[in-house]
Amino acid sequence: MIGRELVICTSDEETDVLVLAAHPDDDVLGLCSTLYRHRMNGDRIKIVFVTNGTAGKGESWHLKTKHSRNKANVRYMEAVSALSQINIKEDTIFCLGFPDGGTQRYLQEISMDIMMLMEKLNPKRVYVHCIEGGHVDHDITSFIVKSICNKTGYVNLYEWAEYNPSQPIGTRNIQFFNPNKYSMEQSKVEITEQERVLKRKMLALHKSQDVEQYYMQGEAIRKADSTKLEEELYEYCELSKRRLTPLVAKYYKSIS
Repeated sequence: MIGRELVICTSDEETDVLVLAAHPDDDVLGLCSTLYRHRMNGDRIKIVFVTNGTAGKGESWHLKTKHSRNKANVRYMEAVSALSQINIKEDTIFCLGFPDGGTQRYLQEISMDIMMLMEKLNPKRVYVHCIEGGHVDHDITSFIVKSICNKTGYVNLYEWAEYNPSQPIGTRNIQFFNPNKYSMEQSKVEITEQERVLKRKMLALHKSQDVEQYYMQGEAIRKADSTKLEEELYEYCELSKRRLTPLVAKYYKSIS
């Protein structure tokens, strides 16, 4: 486990779009075309990765510290290279450094960092994973961001679908579970041929993850509902309700 690493440079530049993704490459898999369109519109984007991305087939703390640091650096620089294709610069890409595969152990700490980011960057729009049971880190990241938005009254929050038990990574016509249950509006992103080529190029730059093969994956975004968090988390997250309940209770107590 390499621990928390958070460095945010002071900048007078406004933030039009803030993306909060669990791992480097989630942003491209789920939002590539959306981010490209924001950049073509001149929007100023900042990207935040919650974990160090070092887990692979196990939790980060199963790796020696030196190996974790090296792997984390590789994944971060892959993300920087990929995002440079749409002119998102390195000084607007941040990594919080939490253990990949273990975000459920750090709800309070992740919340503190994201709350600070929201206050410091004051984004006009936020994107985060939906809760869909594809990866625990995706669901926990979504839960924390939605809880913060609900607590602060922030409403311009959107979420993306990436993969889940019934729609594996690479699914071309990705959709949300229960599309009308946890959302106020939704839309499937119609990806152009040019955007598909771009997505493949960006995914190819995440060489350590071998994700170029998923360039045909579709994209779907929707306005997020932050009012039914526990119900949503318990319904879809891979962790059982029995395991989640004390973690959620402790988390809510810490932010009350």
